[in-house]
Amino acid sequence: MAVMTRQPADWTDRAPLKVRAVREICATPQEVWGVLCDHERWPEWFSALEKAEATGGTGLGSTRTVWVAKKPIHEEFIVWDEPRSWGFSVVEAEGPLGLVTETLNERVDIQVLSDDRVRVTYLMALQPKPRTGLLFRVLKRQLTKTLRQSLAGLERRIEAQRA
Repeated sequence: MAVMTRQPADWTDRAPLKVRAVREICATPQEVWGVLCDHERWPEWFSALEKAEATGGTGLGSTRTVWVAKKPIHEEFIVWDEPRSWGFSVVEAEGPLGLVTETLNERVDIQVLSDDRVRVTYLMALQPKPRTGLLFRVLKRQLTKTLRQSLAGLERRIEAQRA
């Protein structure tokens, strides 16, 4: 398992490679927050994940493990501003992610537009390992598509909870 270089929350905005998706959703910030914090159910709406589980409490400094292509990825929460902003830094990764990525931070920001509408921004911030930057530039389109599909899944998950 590769140990990743941890970066503070503010690094996310100045990372050398960023992938972003934005979606307006008919929901309250609390509804979005509730789905984000329900780690075990992430695979129901974030298709890249096979499994997810909280491994160390809640809030700033808490941890979770997710599985992508049967490989574990360990994350530590570095942003926890309920119900506005939520983010983590990958601390260890097995498989391809650990081989080609030095640092990976992700953050979700929830902006209130009205009483029942929010703008959700998912930002993935990366520092590729040396000589892999071109690979990520090629993959950026696919990563953006994955994040967009995941935000659509988040919206469907919120709608299903209401039903």
